[in-house]
Amino acid sequence: MASVLAAFAVAIACPVLAAKPKAVPLPRLKPAALQREAAPIPLPRLKPEPLRNLPSVSQPDPPPPADATSAVALNFPGGGLFDGWSSSTVKAERNECAQRLKGLNIKFETMAPFGKEGGCGAAAALKISEIAGVAIVPAGEFTCDMTEALHGWLSSSVVPAARDNLKKRVVKINNASAYVCRRRNNSLTGKISEHAKANALDIATLGFEDGSSISIKGDWSGLKQLVGLSSQGEFLRRIRRDACIRFTTVLGPGSDPYHGDHFHIDVARRKNGYRICS
Repeated sequence: MASVLAAFAVAIACPVLAAKPKAVPLPRLKPAALQREAAPIPLPRLKPEPLRNLPSVSQPDPPPPADATSAVALNFPGGGLFDGWSSSTVKAERNECAQRLKGLNIKFETMAPFGKEGGCGAAAALKISEIAGVAIVPAGEFTCDMTEALHGWLSSSVVPAARDNLKKRVVKINNASAYVCRRRNNSLTGKISEHAKANALDIATLGFEDGSSISIKGDWSGLKQLVGLSSQGEFLRRIRRDACIRFTTVLGPGSDPYHGDHFHIDVARRKNGYRICS
């Protein structure tokens, strides 16, 4: 009996002794690539110093209607400070322009300052649609300097030359390019163009009251012009020559490869009053 009990006890104990204890699972380590560093605490941004001692520009009267034929009441929209232009510069140019263009036959829209000093843009430009009875098509953006020069040239040269040489009344000049922010001759490097300062105009054609027109490219040269029998060619040469009186730069056919099909006129300011007329 004792032997039987002993054998039974051994049989019960064997499975217990044979079973191996299960290993306790360890936590999986995160790959180093997935471990994120704690983000730094952002520092507060410093507030800019308040603007001090800047002159203010008083709010002007409402601008005149777009079809005004005189710059007697030359007013400008806006007031206060302007992006890119100091208020003192804007105020000075507005006041000076109002005096210089007073009484001139100009149809215009006033423009707020755009661009910045030393770059593209103008502090007190006008959008001109007609000067001295000659339409600018499409209307162009010009500084006061350029507007005054255009008025003098159109009224004292272009209009009378058309009457004398062609027996016609000029009513329109084609604006091939006025304000555009670019470098000279559309180059990637070099000096900024006067077009970028609203100081220049490119003219491709001129139109007359009878519906006819003259093309700078088509009427500048030709057999009749070579023998002196072209009234169109003589007219173009006369107004180009007279332009050198009003503008500081006059370029056209024969000047360089860039101006073979139009007149370029501008009022660039150079040292000692130097002019380019070719």
